[in-house]
Amino acid sequence: MEIEAGKRKRGRPSLKKEIDLSKVLEVAIKSFANEGYKGTSMKTIAEEAGYTKAVLHYHFENKENLWKKAILHLNDKLIQRYEEMQGYFKDLEGLAALKAYTRQYVYFCAEHPEYYKIVFHEMCTKTERATWFLDNVSSTSDQWYLEENKKVNDKQLKFKGHPAANMSTILFGAANTFFIHAFQMEHMYGVNPFDKAEIEKHADIVIDLIYARH
Repeated sequence: MEIEAGKRKRGRPSLKKEIDLSKVLEVAIKSFANEGYKGTSMKTIAEEAGYTKAVLHYHFENKENLWKKAILHLNDKLIQRYEEMQGYFKDLEGLAALKAYTRQYVYFCAEHPEYYKIVFHEMCTKTERATWFLDNVSSTSDQWYLEENKKVNDKQLKFKGHPAANMSTILFGAANTFFIHAFQMEHMYGVNPFDKAEIEKHADIVIDLIYARH
């Protein structure tokens, strides 16, 4: 049987089709944040993004690799923010830099609350993904914090004398929890954490509480 010229042969569509990588990763990020790794399926992400499960498997191989790509996609945004800040705040150092970077980190958390939610899911269960994250991703923010904190200490402005492990946990928790508990904030306090004024207020409060004694 001859096939008329110009007509496409029937059959399974090619898996090599181009996909909107950013769209798929954004869908994956929201799913992993809201449902956790176990509660998320490649099929659900594929349907939400408008592709078949087979296409996603072709491009990402498996769910774990998609999870890693999603995390790196978010981390790239954080790295880009830090790089921009290095230009904006190149004349700041020590405590002034800590405050400026902390404010920008709060802004980032408000824009991407999924980041901390995904990490929280993994850290609570000590998965291999958590170890991968600590070894390959978390150093971005932690290293910056440790370096800036060291500059403060080098200038004899002892950072309240508390260990970096405790202070970094307090800082990252304070910056994120307000946004990932948005439902609680609205239900109990009538506050929309994502309102621009509330984001700014929260940044002021975090900085005031953590750096008040300086």
